[in-house]
Formats: sequence, C-alpha cells, structure tokens
Amino acid sequence: WLMGILSNFPFMLAPGMGTNAYFTFSIVLGRGLPWQAAFAAVFVAGCLFTLLSVTGMRTLLIRLFPEGIKEIIGAGVGLFLTFIAFQSAEGMGFSVADPATLVKLGSLSSDSYDSAKMWLSLAVLVITASLLAAKVPGAPLIGIVLGTVICWIEGWAHGTEGSIFGYPFGTGGDSSAKDFRIYVPTGIVAKPSLEGLAGALFEGFDWAFHPETSSTFWTAVTTFCYTDLLDSSGTFFAVAKVAGLTDSRGNLPLARQNMAYLADALAMMVGSVLGVSTVSTFAESTAGVADGAKTGLASLVTGSCFLLAIPFSPIVSAVPPLASGPILCLLGAMMCSSVKGVDWDDFQESLPAFVAMITMPFTFSIGYGIIAGLGLWISIQLLLAPLRLYRGESPMVRVHKLWGSAFVEGDEEEKGSGKGTPSTITPSQSFGEV
Repeated sequence: WLMGILSNFPFMLAPGMGTNAYFTFSIVLGRGLPWQAAFAAVFVAGCLFTLLSVTGMRTLLIRLFPEGIKEIIGAGVGLFLTFIAFQSAEGMGFSVADPATLVKLGSLSSDSYDSAKMWLSLAVLVITASLLAAKVPGAPLIGIVLGTVICWIEGWAHGTEGSIFGYPFGTGGDSSAKDFRIYVPTGIVAKPSLEGLAGALFEGFDWAFHPETSSTFWTAVTTFCYTDLLDSSGTFFAVAKVAGLTDSRGNLPLARQNMAYLADALAMMVGSVLGVSTVSTFAESTAGVADGAKTGLASLVTGSCFLLAIPFSPIVSAVPPLASGPILCLLGAMMCSSVKGVDWDDFQESLPAFVAMITMPFTFSIGYGIIAGLGLWISIQLLLAPLRLYRGESPMVRVHKLWGSAFVEGDEEEKGSGKGTPSTITPSQSFGEV
C-alpha cells in the first residue's frame, strides 16, 4: 500500500529471499548475533535508507549507473528469476547438482520419481506461454491455478504415501524422509500470530554497542544497506523498463522515484518491527506488469490480496513450486527484452553490462551483478584515461557525461539535443574518443 499511495508505481514489496538467507545463515547462525539484534540491524538500515530517500541521495546514486548497466539490469534479473525457476527448491527442478559440470538436466525418465513433477511443470509452462502468446488476460494466474489444482487433486486421491508429486526433490517418494510433504491444503483458515516476533528488535539494540558483537552488528547494517540499495534499485529499473515507465535515459520520474525509495525504506523499518527480515521490492512485480499494470493501483490490489491471504494461509501455502516455477521462467523471458537497449558496439558500455547480467544468476545476487558491472566500467575508464590524455581529450569524458545526465530528465534532454540522440557515443560516431 505504501508503494502504491506514495509513488503510484506498480511495484510490490515482500521479504527478500537473498537477504533472508544472509540474515539467517551468515549473521545469526554464522556469526552468532542474536536474532533480535539482527532485526535491530535491519531497522537501522531502514532508518539510513529513509534519510537517503528523503534527501534524494539514493536516487542520485542510482542515476549515476552507466547507461549500459541500467539497460541490462532487467535482463540480469530475468536470468536470475529463470535460474530460480529451473531449480528444485522453488521451481521446476530441471537443474540438478553435478560434481563435474556443477549443474545438469534432471532425469525426465519414468524411472525417476521426480520426473512427474518436471513433466507437469513443463505442461504448465507450455500452456501458459501459449496463453501469453494469445494475449489472454491473467495468463500467469491461469497457469498457477491449473498446476495447483492438478497437484491438489492427485494428492487428495493418492495421499502422502502414494502421491507422485511429493517434495523435496531427491527423496524418491519416501514419505519417511526428512521434510517430505505433498502440496495439499491442511485446512482453510488459520489464526495469524506474531507472538515473540513483533517488537523483538527493541531487545537487540544493546548488542550494537556490546564489545563482542558491535562489529558484527554494524557489518550487518552495512550489508543490509548495500544489498537492499542495489537489489531494490535493480528491480525498480527492471520492472519499470518492462512497463514502459522510464524516460529516454532509462530513468524514472525524479519525484516519484524518491517516493518509491521512501516507501521501500519505510516498509523495511515496519517489517523489522513486526519480526520480518529485509522487506524490498521484488522482481515478480513483472507478473502484474505483464497483464498491463502501470500504476500504484496494482500495488494496492496486491497488498489487499496479501492481507486477505493471511487468514487463508493453509490454502496459499499449498501452491506447489511446479505451478509457480514455470511462471517465474516466463517472467524472466519478458524481462530479457532489455538487452536490445544496450549499444553492443560500444565496448565501454556493453562489456560491463554483459558482466553485470551474467553475474546476477551465477552469484545468485542482483547486487553482486551490479557491483561487478560497475567495477569493470570504472576500471575501463581509469585505464583509458592516460590514452585520452595523450590524445588531448578529457581523461574522464564518460564520467563527466554521466554526472551531467544524472540531473537531467529525459524530456528535457530531448528538447535540448533532439529526440533520438544516442545515449552513448560509439566508435563509429567519434573516432577520436576511446
């Protein structure tokens, strides 16, 4: 609701899965910081983000991304979602571990217990893709409902012992295996409770100044800051690009972008108070955009659905990965259209963009992908500086151009220099600049 009311963008917010893992395994279990203190660290990071959002500094930092990286973020996030969709934990299970090649195709043979889940996932993928091609409204939702209903009917018919859709992958259908389950509703309504979680962070602030944990606490704050800054910003650009909300320079409207970041920061703070790790804008917002969402009304409707889903958690939690995984894959395909915005002949822009794109799925982090792309872009500019000086050119011409463009709105640029002006200078346009 905050996102829809403050920014009028179709961006949705939920706990970030990447930061959830960092919160649990690195901060709490790995470094021994009490979970109450970890929530306090999330709250402090949210306060810092609120300050950066109100002052506009967060928007300025993101506008300083090179053109190629801003254009490619959507494709990188799309590959990231596709990688999740191909895994077994939250997807279709096509990718399995292999000691020699790291990953390989899972067995689709009838001899494999997991093949039934994979074939049904493939059927959902093909049917949903056909519905999208036919421009049927609500195609992703139809695909999810189809896969879910089939899984539920089979589970009710054969029970836990006889179901062919048992999870997790690799159990061979052994119902006695650890965490084995089938996705069928265990009820209709459940009473929600935040007992022990809401307000727990107030017990953790003392650890920020405790000699043994202060360094871990502030390291966590720093990490939550840069990961949410990059992850949410990357998602903003990716979803906005698909929705056609960006200007000619790939930027969002300044005032609304500031408000979107403010909503993101406030949600992070509220989430930590209620006992939830970092809340951020999630890439699955593309699902709404794919059905035509352009305004904050989509965020308001999504928030209302989340609220209504709370008492019906037994039903909502019974949606199987074989139904949601194919949709993630198709959303990833939609987001990959952003590659056409990169000037692939301009290696100063295209090579950092490519590195950013492939690093996101390979490191399972949107933030790491952006850092890798920025690092390569900066390195190229520094190494080319002596050559530019030798040629009598400005050593930091691209940096100066990027800094100047950060304060210009897309429509202003078009009035000043003409619509259709290239966002980067290619070697064919200027032989002298390297």
